[in-house]
Amino acid sequence: MSGELQDYLADFARAAEAGGLPAKAPGANWVSFTPIIRGSHVSLSVARDQIQVNLNNENDFDRKQFDRLYASRHEIEAEAGEGLIWEKKDGRKKTAIRVTLESGYEDDDWAGQHAWALEMVSRFHRIFGRRLA
Repeated sequence: MSGELQDYLADFARAAEAGGLPAKAPGANWVSFTPIIRGSHVSLSVARDQIQVNLNNENDFDRKQFDRLYASRHEIEAEAGEGLIWEKKDGRKKTAIRVTLESGYEDDDWAGQHAWALEMVSRFHRIFGRRLA
């Protein structure tokens, strides 16, 4: 992991904590948050030119969580204020729902990116929290 990426993730984790979103210690290219329910959590993943906020359903082998959420996708996307990427991840027990910003840690606007990501993390917790609980 590059020093710049490490700095980016550390800055984001501090901003999340300051904003009342307790973040776990950064990983290789991500920061995750407290699970919404067992096996489902929100995370931020970062690349040079892309940032994603993700709902990760780690134990969705039967796709029931994904299918239930997907049935409400129009309402969920309206609440998110963004189009979402819906990934079943065939052959794996994990499903994911993502929103992407086409900007990354190599860009200069970390504060703007962090503000966007923190807003999306908050929205994901609100939107999916009541649907998964």
